[in-house]
Amino acid sequence: MKTQCLCANITYSTLRGRPILVRRLKLSNFRNYAGLDLCLGRGVTVVDGRNGQGKTNLLEAIYLMAIGRSSRGAADRQMVRYGAFEDFLAHAQVVGEAVTSSGSLSLQVDLSAGERSPGVSGEARPQAQRVQKTFRVNGVPKRSSDFVGLLKAVMFAAEDVDLLSGPPTLRRRYLDILTSQITPGFAREAQDYQRVLTQRNHLLKSIRERAAKESELEFWDVQLSIHAARIIDARLRVMNALDENMDPIHRELSGLNQTLSLKYSPSFETGHYEDVRDLSKIMLDEFREIRRREIGAGFCLIGPHRDDFSAKLDGMDVGSFASRGQARTAILAMKLGEAQLIEERVGDKPVALLDDVMSELDEDRRRHVFDRVRDYEQVIITTAETDLSDVMGDLPIRRISIDAGRVVASG
Repeated sequence: MKTQCLCANITYSTLRGRPILVRRLKLSNFRNYAGLDLCLGRGVTVVDGRNGQGKTNLLEAIYLMAIGRSSRGAADRQMVRYGAFEDFLAHAQVVGEAVTSSGSLSLQVDLSAGERSPGVSGEARPQAQRVQKTFRVNGVPKRSSDFVGLLKAVMFAAEDVDLLSGPPTLRRRYLDILTSQITPGFAREAQDYQRVLTQRNHLLKSIRERAAKESELEFWDVQLSIHAARIIDARLRVMNALDENMDPIHRELSGLNQTLSLKYSPSFETGHYEDVRDLSKIMLDEFREIRRREIGAGFCLIGPHRDDFSAKLDGMDVGSFASRGQARTAILAMKLGEAQLIEERVGDKPVALLDDVMSELDEDRRRHVFDRVRDYEQVIITTAETDLSDVMGDLPIRRISIDAGRVVASG
């Protein structure tokens, strides 16, 4: 396989302070990229091309290095180039040379398929191959929880408009990604919670089937309530900070004197708890209260994995009652508030990734969005349009054209 190498003579001697940017991106068998070696610079880069050529895949690869998973919620095997499954052991790799608040880092994500699982006819099916995801920082293997958040990035995508009206899993995922980027230890806490939740669900099912004793639940109740309280508290702190940021941004975007706010909806009554220990005790008491129901169900009925949040516009639920335009403006305010929050917490602006969002906006909102991110150290915009002069004016930009997973023009 031949790797396409497109590294221009880009220098970084003028970087100020602790900028956050990706200097070089190398892809192997990622989505529709067989091989790519691309240098990226400071300022604004516009990636253009027809739909379906790989523009979004490029941003997904960069965001993968920030959050450790697909920006689209795709399974790991979906990020491995389909043609790679012709090999006995398919393998995809994303490597980025990045400048972060922790210094210069080499960030690497590997997606490796194991042995093929035979189909009904005895032939191997690519979709049946299990894919293992591993992480490295400067060549050293890392747990995903120690990898996530080293690179700070914010993704603006056209499909974000469905975030507030879609299923709760989308909103929990969004909130956890943001919290992982700015709250040290949160990613590991979330992993520990999931591990304990799996054990407790298995035990609940065993008790229902009379294969285990009810008394065994006490230990797992305590463990799960501890991890759950930490997750809920961290989410609430981040959401409250995001709430403060997004309302003034929304007023600016909409030109209306309407209040945009966020409301967290836990799956049990938390009350006004004093601290994480108090919240853990409240949840533990709730576990004891609903024990018979949980045993009957065979799984956990409360916890952060069942929580949700909503956005309110002057008290109206945006996800249920807002127009498409109102929802899009609310989401933009949320994402811009997210970028501002990351900057406030880490002291540096994140990498801004805008995936075809300009085509969804009118000229005023395009200008508002771009004015807020134009001073970021690195902004990468994908578009099917060739002219964005209405928002960029004479700002110097680098343009990259993509066709069928290859860069066909760069300058």
